[in-house]
Amino acid sequence: MHRLPSFLSLVAAFVPIIAGCSPAAPDGQVLAQLDGTEITRRDLAAEPQQAKISTQMLLERIIDRKLLVQAARDQGLDADPEYLAAFRRSREELLVAALRRKIIRTLRKPNDVELVQLVSNRPWAFDKRELIRLSPVAGQAAGLPDKTIDTAQLDAAFVDLVSRDNEPVIIDGATYRVIARNAAPLAASAQERLARAIWLEEQINAEMVRLLNEGRSGSAVKYSQGMGPGAE
Repeated sequence: MHRLPSFLSLVAAFVPIIAGCSPAAPDGQVLAQLDGTEITRRDLAAEPQQAKISTQMLLERIIDRKLLVQAARDQGLDADPEYLAAFRRSREELLVAALRRKIIRTLRKPNDVELVQLVSNRPWAFDKRELIRLSPVAGQAAGLPDKTIDTAQLDAAFVDLVSRDNEPVIIDGATYRVIARNAAPLAASAQERLARAIWLEEQINAEMVRLLNEGRSGSAVKYSQGMGPGAE
């Protein structure tokens, strides 16, 4: 005669099955789970890097942010108009940044002739580079500090403007005058690095302008009354 298993033996038999169905601890690429949402090594790599911050601290920062995000959602803030506008703008800026990265990947390297020509066309950034100190003119807001600008970071129009010491220079709405100049020509090795960086930026900007022109020519942009190019 076969005996029916006791209640205790049935419970004991099911314990391993139940234990096997419980969520496994995160491993591999998954560093942690928060209410079922995985936080991976890729998430960690996407975080802005800070000096002297450990992997664990970075992971805890992600977890804290996700907890606060959930708190904001619980309060309905994910439907707030200001949040939605900022979210759309951030998403657009991220896409433009991704476009820029793609353009960089497709660019060829400049040749020596192009670099030599670039250096020749921008003497203020290389052999005739200067560090120019400007001071706010009388009547400016109290406590406004002096500024030092590097001509290697300027375009031709601005360099021409600061080349005349007596001419006022408007920066961020404040008026300055040149009070000191210091020659700071770049060494040959630094010249090549800067020339490559400028060349790259010029190529990126040229492609961006091409895409903008192409987009405007192929899209119907309609402005409301009083808006549009030339409107004040």
